[in-house]
Amino acid sequence: MDKQFMWKLSSGRLIEEELYKLGKDLELEHTVHSFILDVDDKLIAEHFTEAELREIEDTPIPEVSELSDEIVNLLNKFVGKTNLNEIRQIIKEESFGNNYYREKHHDMDYICLALHALVREIESELITDTKLENWFNCHVWSVIFDQAFGDVKTMAIVRGESTSVSTATRKNKQAKRKLGERRKIGRKGDWILRAVGNGSKDEFGAGEASKCWLDEYETKYLREGGLKLPKTLKDMLLSLMERISWNSEIRKKI
Repeated sequence: MDKQFMWKLSSGRLIEEELYKLGKDLELEHTVHSFILDVDDKLIAEHFTEAELREIEDTPIPEVSELSDEIVNLLNKFVGKTNLNEIRQIIKEESFGNNYYREKHHDMDYICLALHALVREIESELITDTKLENWFNCHVWSVIFDQAFGDVKTMAIVRGESTSVSTATRKNKQAKRKLGERRKIGRKGDWILRAVGNGSKDEFGAGEASKCWLDEYETKYLREGGLKLPKTLKDMLLSLMERISWNSEIRKKI
């Protein structure tokens, strides 16, 4: 790696070089092997000084759009509400009826839809840790996540343990396959946010779902949330960077 493109801290240390040093001493796979910097990771937190960690965290990132006043006001109506009938009443009062316009009201309507679906699931008393992961994907996460993008015609949530095109591209970029050898595939995810209609299959996000935070061996989060998912997201980010030819102005917004 060319040092002129590395991230240099005020202390003089180069982050890429430090991650490389950390990775050399590890016996098991870690995100540092992919040059992923997670300041919440114990390994990273113990390696860098407090001043360096603050500098890393204070580095500007692309701005995230703020919620509109209408959405904030709607969400505030549910704050502190635990009685399901009260929540139902608020949802009913916020119904648009014949005055609904998709371009204007989609987000607020989506919030009410998601909350109403969750209220029904809670009332059914079927949300238990005995359910399989796919049950939660179908009954909980689909309405919370998939429906959020209902007004974005150029995006689709790809489910069913779909593989990442970005990861597959990276794996096959330098690979020299032997005759008859199959093309390498990307990592699987519970959902992938992918562009549709332009033929490029650009990817903008991925996620993992589970019925519980940790499995019986306390490794699920570490394996999927702490390693598999970050590596997939990095592949997507690099793919988008190549898509825009690393344009300095555009990449600030990604």
